[in-house]
Amino acid sequence: MKEKAQKVIIVSGTPGVGKTSVASLLASKLNATLVNLGELVKKENLVLETDKTRGTLIADMRKVSERVKKIIAQTDGDVVVDGHYAVDVVSAKKVTRVFVLRRYPEELKHVMESRGWSGLKVSENLACEVLDVCLYDAVKAVGEGKVCEVDVTGKSVEAVVEEILQVLSGRRKCWVGVVDWLGRLEREGRLNEFLGKF
Repeated sequence: MKEKAQKVIIVSGTPGVGKTSVASLLASKLNATLVNLGELVKKENLVLETDKTRGTLIADMRKVSERVKKIIAQTDGDVVVDGHYAVDVVSAKKVTRVFVLRRYPEELKHVMESRGWSGLKVSENLACEVLDVCLYDAVKAVGEGKVCEVDVTGKSVEAVVEEILQVLSGRRKCWVGVVDWLGRLEREGRLNEFLGKF
């Protein structure tokens, strides 16, 4: 009997879109190994330095990449990798699908503020979401054919995971170009609210 090919699924997106909740539930439904890059970097001290301005750790991408490669190689089943820079540390050849979660900037702003984030961190992450940075990075890293954009605005984690499972099983199409926050905010006359500091 032929062995089932290992799936390596990345859940990416701007901080605050719900990657970790979605990736956790997805891994559980697929009976897959979950690799949360933020936790891995902290737990195994794969850090270059601390960004004091933003209050965040700067990961050592080379070390993270080597560690993730090892985890994937040592895992028999499927692997779900959660992190906004996951496409930079997982080999494009290994990636089955990248799901880039998108959240309407106003909703994203509320999420970030509810986490106690402020100032620069909020502004930069909102700009990243409006300007499709994670989507662009994913397409550049693995090619458009492997990337699926998922609008999570107003949806439960369960609903988002169900959409992803439908894509993985071939019951739903996967594509890029689902949202256009830049165009929408421009039409609403609100672009300055989210990009005004840049």
